[in-house]
Amino acid sequence: MDYLLAEIKGRNGGLSMVLSDKTVFDVIPSFVNTRAYDDDYKLQNGEWFVVDEFSSKSYCLDILKNNFDATAYSNLSKKLYRKIAYVISVQEDEGGNEIYIFQNVTSSLLLSKQKFVSFGPFPDIAVTGFTNTDQASLVNNENILVLKELPDCYYVKAEDKLYFRNLSSITSIFEGINELYNEATDDEVQTLFDMEMVDLGADFGVDKVKIPNRRKIKEALARYNSFSDERKQKLPTYVSKYCPSLFDEETQKFKINSEKELTELLNGMNQRYYTTEIDEEKRLANSVTVVEN
Repeated sequence: MDYLLAEIKGRNGGLSMVLSDKTVFDVIPSFVNTRAYDDDYKLQNGEWFVVDEFSSKSYCLDILKNNFDATAYSNLSKKLYRKIAYVISVQEDEGGNEIYIFQNVTSSLLLSKQKFVSFGPFPDIAVTGFTNTDQASLVNNENILVLKELPDCYYVKAEDKLYFRNLSSITSIFEGINELYNEATDDEVQTLFDMEMVDLGADFGVDKVKIPNRRKIKEALARYNSFSDERKQKLPTYVSKYCPSLFDEETQKFKINSEKELTELLNGMNQRYYTTEIDEEKRLANSVTVVEN
């Protein structure tokens, strides 16, 4: 089973067949190290985010919910080449499991009327087989779709799991999957700004809080609300070790006049600042994994 399908943009779009009996992606990763999506976690090499029971999600595509039938798709017309939104390679892994491999298609991956110098074998339209590999050749091509070595996500049907590394690269494929982003609402942002410890500048407000900080606010509020009064009193001292100008001793409040200052406060509330024990170097943790004894 080897098929390459393309989703076409527009009102009359849909899936069309591009190739059959061609294995597009030769190497399927091993999805051994996986974790649920976390906005703040930075994946290590070999790690993947995973969505379990994917077919039950509102943003799952019909092609993944139903049995695959290649005869249901007509061949892609050349004139629609520029309207490709994403491609799906339907193939099997080494264990015979049906796997759907997705690649988002941006304009940079669609090449038109390009000339290339080839230093290896390439198909010649006029000649059956491949050209001589001993010398470079000039190749003229009208329309080319570039396939990346590492696609954007994998769906393993037998497991009903979607594996991916970058959520933003697949939000245009699975409409609604951005609900995995844990963004604070305007009301939640305002809740933070209304806290007694915050001194909000006149030129900064809810409408100026960008997505990265909105993703941190939910965690910050939940963590702060879980603190005892004693722990809450430690926050100014802790933050001041790393951001000495943020806390005003006179007013006993954090001065928030910009996105940068808000980021510093949120990093403090989420306890992302730390000092290495041996050489006492101050650092900021971009992602955190809890170490269990």
